[in-house]
Amino acid sequence: MSDVARARVALVALTAISYLIVFALAVLVGLNVDYGLADAFALLFILTLICGIATKPWPRIRTAIESFLYGVLLVVPIMLAAYLAVRLDRPWADNQLKAMDQALGIDWPALLRYVDNRPYLAQPLNVAYGSFKKQLIWLPIILAALGHLLRSYQMIVMYAVICFAACVISIWFPALGTYAVFDIDPDDIRNIDSTWGYIFLDELKGVKSNPDFVFNLAKAEGIMTFPSVHAASAVLCAWAAWGVRWLRYPFLILNIVMAISAAIVSNHYIVDVIAGIGVAGFGIAAVLLFFPSREANLSVRKGKRPDRIIASTNVV
Repeated sequence: MSDVARARVALVALTAISYLIVFALAVLVGLNVDYGLADAFALLFILTLICGIATKPWPRIRTAIESFLYGVLLVVPIMLAAYLAVRLDRPWADNQLKAMDQALGIDWPALLRYVDNRPYLAQPLNVAYGSFKKQLIWLPIILAALGHLLRSYQMIVMYAVICFAACVISIWFPALGTYAVFDIDPDDIRNIDSTWGYIFLDELKGVKSNPDFVFNLAKAEGIMTFPSVHAASAVLCAWAAWGVRWLRYPFLILNIVMAISAAIVSNHYIVDVIAGIGVAGFGIAAVLLFFPSREANLSVRKGKRPDRIIASTNVV
């Protein structure tokens, strides 16, 4: 079995297993779940399997479609896992996280004011922060279209591994985040889009303290503070784009700014960003350990470009 085939099978298996485990944990923990979209996602899973079979003769199209659809399917168990971590009702960790920042010499309110008073800094951070979903959707599709099939599958598997690892870590670090802890008035913010600093709070407080709380995917928000999934995704996207020469530096710059934006535009402490980068390194290394790019190495031995996995070697 080729590396691409192994990575593809791993993605399918990871998606199915994550649903079984996470929903079983929801029952065990006692978190009520609104299953209103269950039929839609069951149909989507079946559609994804059918598309995988129907597009087998066209590896690039198959990879692009599957990377997108399995990525969408994984949103449900990832979001639910983040809510389950908070549902375990550990003490708020804001004092610990704030102390860590202070030990690093970080004055977060002063940093926020400094950036907010400079539109030329605030606006790029707003744009970079908002690129999160777009990158996760389009980058695997672009990679597949360019013939980097293995990297496209790897990226989705890595994202899932990173998110689930972050969920486990976050069990011990539920936090309201910087905007709430430092009592930042959104009306005082002029250039930074402070929406992301508050939008998750009702969901976070509800799942932590309301015994009748119901998880509803349509209302779900990113409630994880430590570690920062935005920062982790920035590392992942920069890694994924690195294999394409003309994408390499634009995505590196964009994702450096996105990682920084997590500590300004959103609710994250600086240590959240540092931890997110560390989790990304773990996720990337773990997936590469099990699914190394042997085909790319073979291309090097044959004198071919190491950053390009030729489509003909990637047919599943």
